[in-house]
Amino acid sequence: MSVMVDDGPNDAQGSARVKILASQADLDPKDRPIVELVGWCRQRGNIVALQSGLILTSDTSSRDVQNCRALLMNKGYKSGKVMVATEQLITLLLANVAEEDEQEKQVVVEEDEISSQQQRLRILVQEAVDADVSDIHIEVRSDVARIRFRKFGELYLHAEWFPRLGRELASVAFNKETDHATAHFNPLIPQDASMPLSVYGQDIRLRLASLPAHGGFDVVMRILGVGDNARQVTLNELGYTPEQVYIIRRAVQMPHGAVLLSGPTGSGKTTTLASCMQMVKNTRKVYTIEDPVEKVVPTVTQVPVNSDKDDRSFAHFGRSALRMDPDYIVLGEMRDEDTANVMLRAAITGHLVFSTVHTNSAPGIITRLVDMGLSPTLLSDSNVLVALIFQRLVVKLCPHCCVPVTEAPQHQGDLERWRLVFKEAFPQLRARKGCKQCHGMGVNGRMVVAEVIWVDEKGREFIKTMDTLGWEKYLRGQGWKSYQDRTLEVICEGLVDPFDGETIIGEISPYAGETGFDYYRIREEMEKEAAKKGTP
Repeated sequence: MSVMVDDGPNDAQGSARVKILASQADLDPKDRPIVELVGWCRQRGNIVALQSGLILTSDTSSRDVQNCRALLMNKGYKSGKVMVATEQLITLLLANVAEEDEQEKQVVVEEDEISSQQQRLRILVQEAVDADVSDIHIEVRSDVARIRFRKFGELYLHAEWFPRLGRELASVAFNKETDHATAHFNPLIPQDASMPLSVYGQDIRLRLASLPAHGGFDVVMRILGVGDNARQVTLNELGYTPEQVYIIRRAVQMPHGAVLLSGPTGSGKTTTLASCMQMVKNTRKVYTIEDPVEKVVPTVTQVPVNSDKDDRSFAHFGRSALRMDPDYIVLGEMRDEDTANVMLRAAITGHLVFSTVHTNSAPGIITRLVDMGLSPTLLSDSNVLVALIFQRLVVKLCPHCCVPVTEAPQHQGDLERWRLVFKEAFPQLRARKGCKQCHGMGVNGRMVVAEVIWVDEKGREFIKTMDTLGWEKYLRGQGWKSYQDRTLEVICEGLVDPFDGETIIGEISPYAGETGFDYYRIREEMEKEAAKKGTP
């Protein structure tokens, strides 16, 4: 029961169950304290009156509740319900008040204020962890600081603060809480860092990134791991098929070469790399070069990179790691020609190298490497490339409430198109609905859809001539499937809503096939549709 304190009597037992509010997620994100009462509320320390008329208190039996109601009436505000809240939430709300000279005031984090600011940071992170979100977006502008949470790939508003609080939170996060706080937070330049945080006994690790924006800046905090939940998941749990897991496991056992993983930002590449490292024997020495260190792995030597300094770059640390008698080297990301050359050198000198790049397919990794300056002839050497992996994430349907697509109102206009594509598999298609189990979202987490290529002798011939189209045709003849094919499979299995699948592979069209795009067919269908409507 959310609201218990009222002027009426309690129940027959003389007592009532009370829900204690501990998060801004339980409130309207736009609701703020009444400025005229903030000073009075701060003096008491256990009560706050919001603009909606809602009164939050940690002690409902206190005389301050009735006094607060009287003050609200005197100030012309309507007194609303009284709810129980934690002192931490009350303190956070009271801090979200504008100061008269806020627009001109520069953020200066004083030593005696650090503890309260750090506490506000911990409260926000804990709220995100409780909501099971992946990212915290702090969008600071001249008039407002919006706090948005990303869950299952979708953003929603969590709270709105005054800009001062957003700036202070960003400053204390970068200046006081990161692994290597060597420079002050500057909202005018992009910055990256990793942050270990202890919140109510839980060890939480986050990755921070900031970017200047018109009228302010953005800070994004990605939650990488929380206590026992930070355990590494297996490739099968991520969504890789048994065949794909077999290829990756075989690649990890190779004595030398390169295993390259690709995907867009936020596609789970770091998690997949960490899962691959689970397959490495404890008798092997592994060095990871990361910017920043994200998931802490006790059995691995993890080296943090500083991209702003040449002597602490990916390439520099990669070359240094080669002198440390490694068995495996993980280059967090190949961003330039120097890093790509380190990968090449390590692969041909008897080491197994893992790294990531940004492309739109597994065969596209070759195009990207050549664009970085590597020779196709060298890449086709049998000692270099072992396996290529590309992955994306797609949201999974909640198994408790998903319904056939024919029963989803929002899907009615696309049913005929999907019938033509999926044919006999059409009855298995499922759509989102929403229930208590999934908090009305209709989804239950995300899964990987991937494509994995074992680089064989025939593949090296295509690499040498840069014939990626011929290579894909050859791979399909060998039974290989692209991530688009895998996406269609999970849609047919009823695991993914067709609309969600189309967000990563584009419209599922009956006019596109292995033989090409059928312009004649689409023209005929358009003419039939026009004839039905009676249009010329």
